[in-house]
Amino acid sequence: MRIRILVAGLIVGLGSFGGVTAMAASTSTLATPYRESQLSNLKNVKQVSGSKTVTLDLVLNPRNSAELTKTAYAVNTSGNKQFKSYLTPKQFRQKFGQSTTTTKRLAKYFKAHKFKVTTFNDGLIMQIKGSTSAVNKTFATKLKTASYHGKKIQFSKQTPKLPTNVAKPIKAVVGITNLVKMSSLADTTSTSSDGPTSDGAPQNFLKQYDATNLGNQGKGQTIGIISFSKVNKSDITHFWSEEGISSSASRISVKSTGGMDVWGNVDPGNEETSLDVEQAGAIAPKANVRVYTASLSDVGWLNAFATAFGENKASSLSLSWGLSEGVLASLNKYNLITPLYGSIMNTLLAQGAVQGVSTFAATGDTGAYGEELDKNGDTSEGIYANFPANNPWVTATGGTTLPVSGTLANGVKVNISKERTWGGDALFGAYFQDENFFKKNSDLMDTLQSGSGGGISTLYATPQYQKGVSGVNTYNARQYLTASGLPRSNPSLITGKASGRNYPDVVANADPITGYDEYTSADGWETTGGTSVVAPQFAAMAAVINSNRSKRMGLWNPQLYALAQTSKSPFTKLDSDTDNGNLFYVGQPGKTYNQAAGLGTLDFDQLAKVFK
Repeated sequence: MRIRILVAGLIVGLGSFGGVTAMAASTSTLATPYRESQLSNLKNVKQVSGSKTVTLDLVLNPRNSAELTKTAYAVNTSGNKQFKSYLTPKQFRQKFGQSTTTTKRLAKYFKAHKFKVTTFNDGLIMQIKGSTSAVNKTFATKLKTASYHGKKIQFSKQTPKLPTNVAKPIKAVVGITNLVKMSSLADTTSTSSDGPTSDGAPQNFLKQYDATNLGNQGKGQTIGIISFSKVNKSDITHFWSEEGISSSASRISVKSTGGMDVWGNVDPGNEETSLDVEQAGAIAPKANVRVYTASLSDVGWLNAFATAFGENKASSLSLSWGLSEGVLASLNKYNLITPLYGSIMNTLLAQGAVQGVSTFAATGDTGAYGEELDKNGDTSEGIYANFPANNPWVTATGGTTLPVSGTLANGVKVNISKERTWGGDALFGAYFQDENFFKKNSDLMDTLQSGSGGGISTLYATPQYQKGVSGVNTYNARQYLTASGLPRSNPSLITGKASGRNYPDVVANADPITGYDEYTSADGWETTGGTSVVAPQFAAMAAVINSNRSKRMGLWNPQLYALAQTSKSPFTKLDSDTDNGNLFYVGQPGKTYNQAAGLGTLDFDQLAKVFK
């Protein structure tokens, strides 16, 4: 429901060039921070106060990167001799992180320069906190702030520098330059109610997808939720109580993971966090839920994942926030972000896979569309994948619409006869019967432009488990929306080929029209939807299945794609190329996969039987 665009604080890579006594200059091809000469219409340019606390992450170079990829596949692929031989965080560091000798040396250096240092136990992330004066002196920068197209940014006119021997193990420094832009890629449509509804009960998910015979209900497991807002336990326990779920607040724990609150650009409320925890805790009523809270910034993003994987308490993890690949491409084009961004997150998410954590990411609620930026910071939309749902080490959760029939306030009837990919085109027939009625209602127009995220990544290559699967890297599509975002009548079928990580992997009900109950004290009871409902539901199902096993399920994808091609497949394919689209991509009849519905919907009872 609440997939967000996060234009993160820029990641500044540090090279290891120069002589023994020279300062090590940044490598411009790896990272170029915002510079005054590159930014137009700057207003209110000011020096950052020397006493202001700045939080940075030092991202260290992983060791044995090629081996990390092989291991992540091996421990999650049935039949491999390393299958289920998950690593502990300590073992992960020994193989892939920097040594304690290196991190102690770096910590000593930055402490001597008046920074407080926290080293994450993966040997890949070190957080340093210090004053602006300490940052400027240590990195040879002059931090400034300015108003940039209505957004407040922090930047340095000078390129950050460090001595060569200090810079050598550092892949990137995150947080020196930052711009945070938060807007919703979510379907914000919701319907108020006086209390829980029979149609919106979270247990309906269990009935719809055959998850009623799985025993231990998550007992002994912990579900992790990544969030960028506070946690209101009373809202969550009230929801559980009213829905007939174990409502003990002791089930919920919160871990603050650090990061810097960049000028208040955080989630303005607790709705997303409440929704995620409510759903996860209802689907797995005997599991604990641990929320990893972070500030909405580049540093907060990295620290949340590093903390979750470093603790290794959660056997499954859910994320309902995202960033368009279009935004990443724009920032790279205008030299505003390092191209290392994707690889840094890839390493972190691979750590989760190596440790057997099942990570789920919502695909977004604007169909195949995502935002891009121009050089002035303005936005437009195009066909773009959503990050990190596009990452090979997460299971990307998309959305469907359940069968439903009814009559709109203008008397026009709506009938959806079978489960299909969630897309606004399901209401196009009603729209064309009474266009004025829709145009006068902004919520209805938003509904027409909403749908399950899905597509083909240009950031990540096709993962091993997708290679050779019919439908992967080929596509059917229909341009359901005009350039102005209005419905198009009877769009023709488009076919094509591409190459990259295809997503989503799985889908389940996400349409607000057929959605789920949600409660917050601020807004009361509502029926809502979005793919961010699906991500915590799947994380909860991982906990439920894990509670009946001695070994974690781990990354689902290698087994999902293998099982989908067998007679024991737990999937119901949604492969029609009509009435089955996400505003662009549609099904590929007869093929195993499509970018609208992934592999399809799951029968969880069957999945539990055949998943090794």
